[in-house]
Amino acid sequence: MNYWWVSHGRNYEAAIHDGMLWNCPDPHGDPEADRGRIKDMRKGDIVFNYFGPYVRAISAVLEKWQDSPRPEGFEKQLDEPDQGWLVRTHPLAENLQLHRQRAADITAVGEPGPFNAAGKPQQRYIFALTAEEGQELLAEAGVMAPQSSASSLRGLPGSAWGTDEPDEKTLTTIRLEQAHLRKNLLRGRQTAPCAICGEHFPARLLIAGHIKPRPECSEEERLDFERNAMLTCALGCDALYEWGYIVVDAKGRITAGQSAETPRIEAAVEALVGRNCTAFAESTAESFAENKRLMLEPQP
Repeated sequence: MNYWWVSHGRNYEAAIHDGMLWNCPDPHGDPEADRGRIKDMRKGDIVFNYFGPYVRAISAVLEKWQDSPRPEGFEKQLDEPDQGWLVRTHPLAENLQLHRQRAADITAVGEPGPFNAAGKPQQRYIFALTAEEGQELLAEAGVMAPQSSASSLRGLPGSAWGTDEPDEKTLTTIRLEQAHLRKNLLRGRQTAPCAICGEHFPARLLIAGHIKPRPECSEEERLDFERNAMLTCALGCDALYEWGYIVVDAKGRITAGQSAETPRIEAAVEALVGRNCTAFAESTAESFAENKRLMLEPQP
């Protein structure tokens, strides 16, 4: 998760109401290092929306940038092009009054921070903040950063199966489900491929899991090995999928899901992105789509 400061002009209302940030290349051909910062934003990043003299809202980035014409309500500066880059956002808190003087005390003075040595806002649109600055600004505003939506659906040991503290009855049910799914997915094989990475593993290193989160499954869906189950390896793919770091798109391709908090997780996700999930088929497409929706759905 990264933190960003965005200094809005009169487009503030449009930006918050429509959930978007927009910027365009410099009309004088200067390098994109400043304006192009919008391209560094990623899903799950936190944005402090400033419109003098306050931080008036805090938002979360929903997806990385895309090419876009100038949105309605975004005023045009002299000679600016009308084609640029758009980032979708979701407001976490609005109607805030975190004054710029307090924000200037928290953030770095001068480059690369949003304020100059006199504590006045610098004349730019987007500024990168450090994690420490972002967390202190959140605390000052009284806003908690959103937790991964996956954490409300998955997790180990108990919550992976829809319970925080599984009792004996729940564990018995889980074991029966696992036995049923493994029997029908393995079909007596001693080795089988992981549906995510495609590598072959001995049966003991393969996990029979639901495609959509177990808490969201009906009793019938929990036993439906044809439409809602797949084999994933215990060497990483199962955890990455369970926690929503990877999802499967409508064409069966593996794509990035929840934001990776560390370089190691990011590298593991990148190694899988673009692969075809071998469990994807017409029969499982609906379950994969529902899983993706649940994992990526913004939570205020």
